[in-house]
Amino acid sequence: MKSFIFKINNYLIERYPTLWNTKVIWMLSTALVLHIIFYIFGWFALSNPETLHSYRASGIFFENGTIYFSLMTSIVMLVLWLVFMFKNNAFKNFYPFTAFKLFKQFIIYFVIIITSISYYFSFNLGVKNFINYKYPDASYNQDISIANKASVFFSHNLSHYTIDKIVYPEPFNNVYCETNYDKINFDKPVIKNLGKNYQFYSLKTKTYSDTEDFQPHKIGNYLYYVNLNNQITYTFKDSVIDLSSQLKTVAPNYYNFSNVFFNKTTNNGYSEIISYDYDLYETRYKNKSLKPHIQKENFELLNRNNPEEIKSILNQFLDVAKTYKIQNNLNANTWFDLIYNPVGFEIKHLIHNEKPYVNYRYLKNENNSIFEDYQAKLFTNYFIESDNLKKAFDNINSIKSNPILGEEVHFFMWISFFIALVIFCFRVTSLKAILFTIVSSIILTIFVSLVTAAVAYTTRRNSIDIEYFISYFIWIIGTILLVLGIFFITRIKKQIAAIILNICLIGITPYLGLILAIITMHQSDRCRDLYPKYSEREEYCHTLFDYLGIWSSYIIFVVGLIFIYLFCKNILKWRSTPEN
Repeated sequence: MKSFIFKINNYLIERYPTLWNTKVIWMLSTALVLHIIFYIFGWFALSNPETLHSYRASGIFFENGTIYFSLMTSIVMLVLWLVFMFKNNAFKNFYPFTAFKLFKQFIIYFVIIITSISYYFSFNLGVKNFINYKYPDASYNQDISIANKASVFFSHNLSHYTIDKIVYPEPFNNVYCETNYDKINFDKPVIKNLGKNYQFYSLKTKTYSDTEDFQPHKIGNYLYYVNLNNQITYTFKDSVIDLSSQLKTVAPNYYNFSNVFFNKTTNNGYSEIISYDYDLYETRYKNKSLKPHIQKENFELLNRNNPEEIKSILNQFLDVAKTYKIQNNLNANTWFDLIYNPVGFEIKHLIHNEKPYVNYRYLKNENNSIFEDYQAKLFTNYFIESDNLKKAFDNINSIKSNPILGEEVHFFMWISFFIALVIFCFRVTSLKAILFTIVSSIILTIFVSLVTAAVAYTTRRNSIDIEYFISYFIWIIGTILLVLGIFFITRIKKQIAAIILNICLIGITPYLGLILAIITMHQSDRCRDLYPKYSEREEYCHTLFDYLGIWSSYIIFVVGLIFIYLFCKNILKWRSTPEN
C-alpha cells in the first residue's frame, strides 16, 4: 500500500503538481469512501418501523447523533488535509504560477471542503432509497387505503360519530350543523342527544375577486372561505332546515363518521380554509373534498351489513398495523364484537388510541357533561396506537416527496466557499495577514457602529432613514476597498495591501448581497408610496429578491467565482511587488 501511494504521488508531482500539492486525489477518494459509509448508515437508520412513529423522522440525521459523527469526521479530515498541504506552498516559494492555476487551486479547495462536509446528503439518500425500497408506492398507497377504510371502526372518540359530522348522503353534504348553544335558535327545529344540541342550516355563498377593493374582516361571520383561481368564495349559514327524518338515529353511530385518517395531499385544491369559530381539526371542513367519498364507502359498507366483509377489513388493517409495528391488543373477532351493532350501528364501546397504563374504569366526575359521562362509560381496555400509524405514513410521504438536494445545499455551498476563501487567502498571503485582516474587520465594524450611533443620535428628530444610512455607508466603505484592491494594489504598502486583498476576496459576496438588498429596499419603499394598501402591495409589488428567489444565492455565488478568477491577476501583481 505504501509503495502504491508513493507511485501515485510520484506520478502526480511529475505531471500534475497542483493535484499533488493540494492532495485532492487522496481527499476525494477518502471522502467517497466516507460518503458510502454514511449512505449505509442512512439505509439502516429507519429499518425499524418504530423509528417512524415519531414526528419528523426525516430529520433522523440530527436526532440519532449522526450529525456529531459527521462533524467530527469532517474536522479530522480537514485538519489532516491542511497539515499535509501546508508542508509545501508552491506560490510562496516562487514557482511559476498563472492566474488560472491560482484560481484552479481555489476551486480544488472548495471541492475538497464541500465533499468533506456534505455527508448529510449521502445519509439522506440512503434513507430515501431504503424507504422507496421497503415501502414502494403501490403497497404504501394500498396501506393508506386500508387504514382509511378501517378508520371508521377505530372508535377512539365519541365526538367523531355525532350527527354534526355527517356529510353523506345528500343533502348532508351541503348543510352546516350548528352545535354552539349560544348560536342555536331554539324557536326552530333542534335535535337533542346526550345533553348536546344540533341545528342544521342550509348554506349560501358570496364570491369576490381577490383583486377587488374589499376588507375580509368586514365580510361577517362566515364559516370558511376558498381562494381558488383569483376568486374568493365565502360560505355562510342561511336558514334552519329540519333533517331529523333523514337520520338513521340521533345517537352517535358509525354512519356519521367522515374523518379522513390520512391524506397525502393536504389542501385538495383549496388554497386556504379559515374558520374563526371552530377548530379546523374537528370541523367538517378539513379534507372537505374527500369526506363525502370516505363516508359514502362507510355508508354502503354498513348498509350491506356483511359481518365477513367487516372482519376482512379489520384483518387487513391488523396486517398493516403489524407491518408498521403499531401496538394494539385486538384481533379481528374481538374488534368485531366491540363495534358490531346492526341496529343503527350505534357506538356501544370505545377503544383507546394508546395503551392504557391502568385498568380503565369509569370514575364519576361532577364537572363532566352528560356527553362526557356517557363517553367515559363506553371506554374499554382495548387500544390501537393509530396516531403512530398516521405519523409513520406522514414520515414516509415526507421522505418520498422531499428532494435530496433541497435548500440545505446552500448552507454547505456557502460554508465551503468561505472556508476555501480563508485557506486560499492564507496560501497567497500569510497567517500574519489573516490575523491583521480579522483585526481590521473588527475595527471597521466598530467604526461603522459608532458613526451610525452618532448619526442616529444627532438626527433623531429628522427624517433620516438609519437603515439606508447603514447600507450606503457600508457600501461606500466596501467600494473604496474594492477600488484600492483592484486598481491600486501595487501602489500600497505590501502588508496593508495584503489586508485589503483578503478583505476584497472574503467580502465580495456579502458586497454583492448588499447591493441586491439596497435595490430591494428602494423597490419596496417605492411600491409602498404607489400602493398604500397592503392588499394592493401583495398583488402588484414584486422586488428583485421576489423575482430571483433562491436563484439570488446561485447568482451571487457565480459572480463571486468570476470575481475571484479575475482578481487572481491582482494577486500575482501584489506578489511581484518588493517587500517594504
